[in-house]
Order: sequence, then structure tokens, then C-alpha cells
Amino acid sequence: MNERKLRIFYEVSKELNMTKVAEKLYVSQPSISQAINDLERELDVKLFERIGKKIYLTYYGEVLLKYVRRILNIYDEASRVMKDINSLKGGKLIIGASTTIGIYIMPDVIGKFSKKYPDIDISIIVENTENIVKLIEENKLDIAFVEGPVHSDEIRLEKFCEDELVFITNSDHPWTRDKKIVKEDILKEKIIIREKGSGTREVFVDALKKRDIDFKIFMELGHTEAIKKAVEAGIGVSCISKRCVKDEVNYGKLVVAKIDDLRIIRNLYLIDHKDKYISKLIRTFVNFAKEYITK
Repeated sequence: MNERKLRIFYEVSKELNMTKVAEKLYVSQPSISQAINDLERELDVKLFERIGKKIYLTYYGEVLLKYVRRILNIYDEASRVMKDINSLKGGKLIIGASTTIGIYIMPDVIGKFSKKYPDIDISIIVENTENIVKLIEENKLDIAFVEGPVHSDEIRLEKFCEDELVFITNSDHPWTRDKKIVKEDILKEKIIIREKGSGTREVFVDALKKRDIDFKIFMELGHTEAIKKAVEAGIGVSCISKRCVKDEVNYGKLVVAKIDDLRIIRNLYLIDHKDKYISKLIRTFVNFAKEYITK
């Protein structure tokens, strides 16, 4: 097996269309077919099967794909390491962040870091936790910061800091007048929540289930700002990061409702791929971010 054949196999596995792969890699379709045939002869297995006009991965192909993705990740990292000048006078960093961190924490961190290291090119991709994990697996991010549980044996994670989820209502909600809000009151409310795949949603659902608290999801929204606007309009209540509502609470637009005997604390995590080379630039940014957040 060589890198070229493995890369062709990987692309064909993703596209399941040799013509598209040939166009993408700027090679002929017979070359694509030959590479796959060589690989199958070398491994003595059938990696693809054709049914009608479509091709499908076989079981052997699915197993090989898991290893090939990691092999190519390592290969690409080796190429980058060879070019790494081990200097902070230049370089590129691609950071991923799940929604809460990407909107409410990372902009300040990146802004301060860029002032200190103006020649470093930094890009940030903000998605929900599930999508960020996929991008790490595909080696499209150097590092990432997420607020939700991570379900992947390819990922290395480290606790970054803690965060609190709080219930929020608008200023006219009955909870703002109740002297004591109990857990049973949650079932009576219309819960506005993030979409599936969101780390905030998963932590919220798990926390209430562990405490045997029933709740009704009334609306799913894919953005924290949209949730805040919906709560402000009196559509329902929500449970989101306390960091996200500081301004609205200060201006009286939203109210943090304290539920008796219920506090939801979660960990925020730094994640990267287990096979990832941690360059001097990555280490420097991580240390800078840790110091900034914990001040």
C-alpha cells in the first residue's frame, strides 16, 4: 500500500463515485479503478461491490476505511511537521469551537492572542459539538473547544474549565415572582432547547434525567441568540450557559430563575485527535487560552 492508493480508496469511499474522484484528483478514471484493483489484490479482499450502476463499500472496505483515515491523518501531519519552522513569527492555526464557546469565549481569546502574535493566521469554525468532533476526526481542525460530551475513541480530551447552565425566563414570567421554584414546576413550562447534536442540549437532558425531572420540549432552535430572543418574547423558558446571558440579565431583558435544589455544572473540554502532532504554536495558544479563561 502506498499513500496515493490509500488516498484514492479514501476518496472513493466517501464519494462512492469513481468519476467524481477522478475529476477531483485530476487523474483518469481507469487510474482510479487500477488503484482500487491493486489494493484489493494486495489485501486479497473485495473493498467495493457494484450493484446496478452504483458502488458500495463491502464490510472489508468499511473496516479498512477506519484505518486509512487515521493513516492519512498521520501522513498529512508528518508533512506539516516537516514544514513547521517551530517559530511563532508565522504560522496558521485552525480552531474549532462548539457554539457557546465559539460565540461567547473564543473571540476575546483570539483577539488578545492576535495582538500578542500578530503574524499568526487564525481561523475558527463554530459548529455544534457533534460536528466539531467529526471535523477533528477528519483532521480539518488543529484543536477544538467543546461544551458537550464527546463520543469518539479517536479523540483525546482534557478538561478546560467549568460552566454553569441556568434556566432563563423573560421579566414577566411567573417564576420571577415565585418565592420558591421547585423541580416539578419545570414540567409545566414550554422548554426551548438547542438542536440534536448540541452539547448544551445533551448536558441539559442528561442532568434532568439523572434527577428524574420530567420536561416538555416545545421548540428546537439551532442558535443560542435565537433561543434568547424566543424567551425574551415570552414563548417559553430555556436552560443555557450563564455566560451567554450576562448582558441581557444586566439590562433586565432576561431573568435567571433558580430552581430549588437544582444546579447544572458542566465541564468545557479541549479536544484534539489522538494522532495529532502538537506543535509549538498549538501549545502556545492552548496555554494562552487556559490562562485567559481562568483569570
